[in-house]
Amino acid sequence: MTYQNPLPFTDGKEHTNPDPYVLRWCGNYYCYATDREGVKVSVSRDLIHWEDRGYALSDPAYHDYWAPSVLYRNGTFYLYYSSVSESVDDCHFEHLKLAVSREPLGPFQYQKTFFEEFSIDSHPVVWNGRLYMLYSTNNWIGTEEKIAGTCILRDRMPSPEELEGEPEAVVLPSVVQEIYEADRFSDGRDWYTIEGACTLRHGRYCWLLYSANAYEHEDYFIGTAVAENREEFQEMVFRKYPSADRWEPLLKKNAKVEGTGHNTVTKAPNMVDDWIVYHGRDAEQELILGREQRVMRADALYYDGRRLLCHGPSSQETEGPCLPQQSVRELAVTEPAEWRSSAFYHMELWISGVRQHTGVRFGIFLDYLDEEDYVELQVMSGRRALEIWQCRKGIRRLLGQGRLPAGYDYTCPHLYTAERRADRFLVSVDEGQELYVRAEEMESGNRVGIRPYFSELKLHSMDLTEYAYLAEDDLIGLSSFYQVKNAQVDGTGLYHPYKKTELTRGQSREECWREEFTLEAEGTENGLCILADGACIRKEQMPAGESTMYLVKDERKEGVFLGGVFTEVKDMGSVSLQICFDHVKVTGYHRVHTKI
Repeated sequence: MTYQNPLPFTDGKEHTNPDPYVLRWCGNYYCYATDREGVKVSVSRDLIHWEDRGYALSDPAYHDYWAPSVLYRNGTFYLYYSSVSESVDDCHFEHLKLAVSREPLGPFQYQKTFFEEFSIDSHPVVWNGRLYMLYSTNNWIGTEEKIAGTCILRDRMPSPEELEGEPEAVVLPSVVQEIYEADRFSDGRDWYTIEGACTLRHGRYCWLLYSANAYEHEDYFIGTAVAENREEFQEMVFRKYPSADRWEPLLKKNAKVEGTGHNTVTKAPNMVDDWIVYHGRDAEQELILGREQRVMRADALYYDGRRLLCHGPSSQETEGPCLPQQSVRELAVTEPAEWRSSAFYHMELWISGVRQHTGVRFGIFLDYLDEEDYVELQVMSGRRALEIWQCRKGIRRLLGQGRLPAGYDYTCPHLYTAERRADRFLVSVDEGQELYVRAEEMESGNRVGIRPYFSELKLHSMDLTEYAYLAEDDLIGLSSFYQVKNAQVDGTGLYHPYKKTELTRGQSREECWREEFTLEAEGTENGLCILADGACIRKEQMPAGESTMYLVKDERKEGVFLGGVFTEVKDMGSVSLQICFDHVKVTGYHRVHTKI
């Protein structure tokens, strides 16, 4: 699938869609956007083609519904937004509010106002099962002498309906490109703006994307700050990339697009690749202040160590988001169902049950050969129990167990995520409770499935992509893809303290795939060499610190991407590939089968 920005709508019309917030739910994407009359909502199956569904929330007593965001928990959708009373024209009376609905399209009903002062651009964060909120205000640094303006705060959320009330600044303005308006209030101070927070987790880091400057101006841009992952989101220290005094935005205007800003990041339909969805204006149109001209756009994201990369804002026809290998929609489950899988995969299932006095019990097969050899996650609503069982040659053994959250409502859709890494399985429920187990060696059936136990289920969606993610001790699994020579694995990565590590792979039968190596080079006495059929195609002395290398084979390109430079390798799947690392450690590895 190819596409071209701005993103098209099914009615063939151009729709303004400022400040897009994208929620993935039951296999579909829902986009909530800013509008004067209410919160707009649109729906997509593939993240590219959208259907306008009108307003999720609208009340004639208010106007200028700004920067909505939506959180789904246990059957309820929580809509966070800001708006102004119809009798008021001053945007500084935008106050952060909450509305709720049982359906993603609404209608949402107003519940409360969080602050009786300027507060905008909410972004809820689910981190290790706990809730947090990012939002922007003027009162944190609004009275400062030197750098005054709007900044991003964060606070804990005891529940989706409340903030803890102990906010702290997480990203502050620091460079002149972030100035909203010089001498804005005629008091000699320039006004800076940092807003539109959004988070993205990948490997050992979390990025916080933000928008800065003035949303109506052509120089509105998206910047990034990065932090190392911690158990508590509140403990993470975000630092602007590359530094607080250097301006290197992720997205900014070009000859075709201007005013690029306010985004969310979501997974492609394959549930692996990260895509940024943002707004921008046609640079060839006359900019008319007060008229809405912002339309929705999307581009792929890539990584280079601590640096986030985007080849946007794009306007030309380009490759679209990747699709899963297996996909099922709206299946009534009264008997077992199975699907093909592999030794490495990522799978998401949205499941609900029909209410009955006995509760529900069901199993998700993480690997299935036959009734005597399988690995199964069992869910029991009454006991709120999660259990992973392995049956090997007819003998069952409990591998791990956990608890469903209090108040768990099995009659509404819940997200079950499973990753297989050869003999290791990682399972989570609603981005919270996680179980990580290792199964005994057994003959793999390379099938997954679902089995009801005296229960009626609804499988709203199932998506599966062949995908491997290896880090720390799991990097021992790299031997499933390469012959490895001169290497050891510990909690920091795969390397050899004084010999060159060699990875060798023969011809690849897969049609389309992409590999991502996260690397860490020591000092200046290091090197990386890539050989195809014995001939050197790329040789580098790596900069000290972290970087990322991509190996890509798809319908449009084949080769190596490293350090911002792409080296083409023709017929990449037909050659023997060797990668040599000298004082370079592999700290992470991703491999995904790409289906366009």
